[in-house]
Formats: sequence, structure tokens, C-alpha cells
Amino acid sequence: MSRKTILLFIASIILLTACGPDSANKPARRMLIPEDKLVAILTDTYLTAGMLDVPGIRETWGQRDSILNYIDVIESYGYTYEQLQATLRYYFTDKPKKLARIYDRVTGNLLELEAKVQNEGKKADSIPDKNLWTGKAAYKYPEDVTRDPVWFDIPVETPGEYVFRADIVVFQDDESLDPRVTIYFSTVDSLGVEVRDNWDEVRLEKTGRAKSIELRKTLEVARNTHIKGWLMNHTNREGTWQKHALISNISLTLEKTELLQK
Repeated sequence: MSRKTILLFIASIILLTACGPDSANKPARRMLIPEDKLVAILTDTYLTAGMLDVPGIRETWGQRDSILNYIDVIESYGYTYEQLQATLRYYFTDKPKKLARIYDRVTGNLLELEAKVQNEGKKADSIPDKNLWTGKAAYKYPEDVTRDPVWFDIPVETPGEYVFRADIVVFQDDESLDPRVTIYFSTVDSLGVEVRDNWDEVRLEKTGRAKSIELRKTLEVARNTHIKGWLMNHTNREGTWQKHALISNISLTLEKTELLQK
């Protein structure tokens, strides 16, 4: 799945729905599908189109007009094809920036689903599962988190090379300043003062494309050590602003065990 493919699909849906009657008139409010429901419908219609490429499903349903398959999806949410027509015409002609935002949300949903499938496949191939990550499998801004960085604090007991991995999409309309991933080893000295051993930071670009990041750091001595940090860390700024990002496929693993404990 590519971002371009999703864009072309949504564009084709808009073209299909643009052929209905009264395209020059602004639709009544009762005809408009709420934004959250529209995102869900577009996500499911994309998945439906993809399923029709599966041989067994194509043999059963592929002979139907594709519009009929999409109508099934729309009606499962309690709306009509005419409402989808009116809603997409409205956004396309009157709210193009909001339509771009909806498109980004659909992209985020699909990337999250893709990451979950890939993650399940990795778990099936990994016996036992060595993922030390204790947080959620994925985080979405602003749906799951407003704009605070995702804080984590994971105790570790074994010296060795630790590896953090994640897939991160920062959309172009994200308003955070210098988004990045910050990780460090944390220990406490004899005076009770925290001592930090910083990992390399990863700066995140606002491209709207998924970026797979990987950070490695060797812990030579494990003495009440924690791995701490922030996902989607940022530099403080004033005013009203929000983040728009998706973090998924998160893992923290011990790749190489070092017998360095003293």
C-alpha cells in the first residue's frame, strides 16, 4: 500500500460520486455525513476494493458493479449512496483543505491496520516474543493523544545492546516544533541523583509518509537501570496548536546480551 495509491482511490470515489444530480447546489445539512463516519466509510471502501483482488472473493463478488459493493459499505453505517455523493461534492468544492485532512486520516487508519498485520506476522514468527515495550501498540494524534509527547519508563535488568523500533508518520499539517524521538538510560548514583546516558535522537520530518526508525544503544552495567524517553517529543511553543501523527509497530528488544555486569 502506498500513499499515492490511496490518493488515487479516493480521487476515483470523488469522480464516481460527482456524476449525481444537483451537483451545483450546496447540499442540505441533513445530507452530509459526519467527518468521523466519512473517514470510516472511505477506509472500509478502500479495504473492500482491495479484497476484490483476492481470487476467491473476486470469483464471488467481482462480477458485481463496484458501486454496489461500495453501497453495501455505506449502508452498513446507516447512510445512503446519495449522502456520500452530496458529502464528497461539498468537501471537494467548498472545503478542499478539510478534504485533505480527511484523506490524511484515512491514510493513517490504513497505515495503522497495515502495521498491526505486519506486527502480528512478526509475533507469529517470534517464539518467544521478546518485545519489552510496555505501552500501547499504536498512538494517533490528535485522536488518542492531544499534543503531549508519549512518555515511557521501562526497567531493564540485563546488560547488552537494546534496540528501539517504530513506524512513524508525521503529516504535513502537524504544528509541533522540532518533532523527535528522545531515549536515554536512567540510573541513580550513590547520592540519589539521576544519571542519564542519552541515545541518539531522531528528528522526524513532516512528509506524510511512514518512516521506520531504529535506535541502538549498549548498556554495559545494569544497576537499577530504566530506559526512558518520549515519542513525538517537541520543543515548547506558545499559542494554540496541535500534532497530527501516527506511531505504530513499536518494539524494544534486547538484541545482544553482554556479560559485563560487575
